[in-house]
Amino acid sequence: MAARPRIRKRAHFPPNLHEPRPGYFTWRDPRDGKTHVIGRVTTAEAIHEALQANLVVERGAANRTLADRVSTGRDTVADLIAKMPTEGVKHATLVARSGFDRVIVKAIGHIECSALTTKDVSDMLEAIKDKGTLAYAKKIRTRISSICAKGITLGWMDRNPAAVTEKIKHKVKRRRLSLAEFNSILAKAPEVADWLPNAMLLALVSGQDRSTVARWERSFVKGNVAVVQRSKTSVRLAIPTALRMEAIGMSLADVIARCKSTGVVSKYLVHHTRSIGRTRRGDPVRLSTISTSFAEARERAGIHGDDAPTFHEIRSLCKRLYMEQGGIDTKALLGHMSDAIADLYANNRGLEPIKVSINAA
Repeated sequence: MAARPRIRKRAHFPPNLHEPRPGYFTWRDPRDGKTHVIGRVTTAEAIHEALQANLVVERGAANRTLADRVSTGRDTVADLIAKMPTEGVKHATLVARSGFDRVIVKAIGHIECSALTTKDVSDMLEAIKDKGTLAYAKKIRTRISSICAKGITLGWMDRNPAAVTEKIKHKVKRRRLSLAEFNSILAKAPEVADWLPNAMLLALVSGQDRSTVARWERSFVKGNVAVVQRSKTSVRLAIPTALRMEAIGMSLADVIARCKSTGVVSKYLVHHTRSIGRTRRGDPVRLSTISTSFAEARERAGIHGDDAPTFHEIRSLCKRLYMEQGGIDTKALLGHMSDAIADLYANNRGLEPIKVSINAA
């Protein structure tokens, strides 16, 4: 098959020189296929750079600028990402980071670390923001900043071009869950799954997150104390089973007893009560199943919208109810290690007005 004919205006280009966008030039190293950025320069300058680089490849003669980079170091952003540490990182975190890394590699992975500019990073982030995904852009910015920091420690970079990009401000759209909404969803929960009311009540009274609730074993309860460990932070908590939420008139001991009263022998408090497909009676419930089942019960309760509260919002509701009740160390209960995170969960995001207390004389 004959080669594709060159575009007329680029017919005078030396080998390996490319212009992927008007006025923006790159050079492809024929030795390994890696693309090197020349940048936004004049056509004459780009041709000169490419000719110099071609000399390095053909004769080993290094001169300057792009040629110097070709002869000395060709480590790209993609190469740097491959150097990022994975030991000791939780599986869920690795999965999330791999998704971020794929986006970064696609956008700027071909650029040499020493040639990466703030504009390169900014252009990538702006493209993500233009799609309306501010939260995702914020996470990508954090990831590329960490990658560049690693590049500095390896000596591949002398500065962090991501650190000086504009910080992305993202306002959480998901609204908080009210007690009335919780009760409405709880009433519909049995229609979706037998185990869902138990999962919701255990989350509300204990203040624990979805993964902790899903993997809460009977053996965690020793005497009058339930000892659990949060999978996300590895924080271990000893919660008295006498802990009682007055708003619903139930203690942790009451909820645990309810979970055990299904008539199914299981290692877990929250478990399937029927065998369906590969799922057997007594098996733990998948995290994704908890989320989708809660969402279905929420829809049946008439709570709709893109900002509809998720199962995780039960955790914030727990904190707010105990704060109103008083006498409970909610920061310790939720396993928060900083006041900033504790305050975040206490924020009702405008769900209810701030109550002003007056002490009578």
